[in-house]
Amino acid sequence: MSAPALQGLSPWIIQRITAVYIAVYCLYFAYCLVALQAVTADSWYAWFASPFNNISMGLFIVAVIWHAWIGIRDVVLDYIHNVVARMLVFTLVVSVLLGSVLWAFRSLFLVVIK
Repeated sequence: MSAPALQGLSPWIIQRITAVYIAVYCLYFAYCLVALQAVTADSWYAWFASPFNNISMGLFIVAVIWHAWIGIRDVVLDYIHNVVARMLVFTLVVSVLLGSVLWAFRSLFLVVIK
């Protein structure tokens, strides 16, 4: 069902790398949240308008979506044996993940443009 590149060790390594990035970014985000002290809309806007924070948040979004896709894909491949049902679930999952990433990047770009 899957391409050979998406089987075995490659997804496992990708999932570990994305998990490390997600954990490191969450620690950085928590540190910045404490460092901001008074959290207002203007301070959030200024924080996200910084190129480093905006790009690192974009990478975080990609890492979360990629991590989620690999995990959900593996579960679907293991537990849904009917090919039509599997394709339906994959279509729904990809639609939700793609919609989520587009919405998130739209939000990030609106911060940069404003």
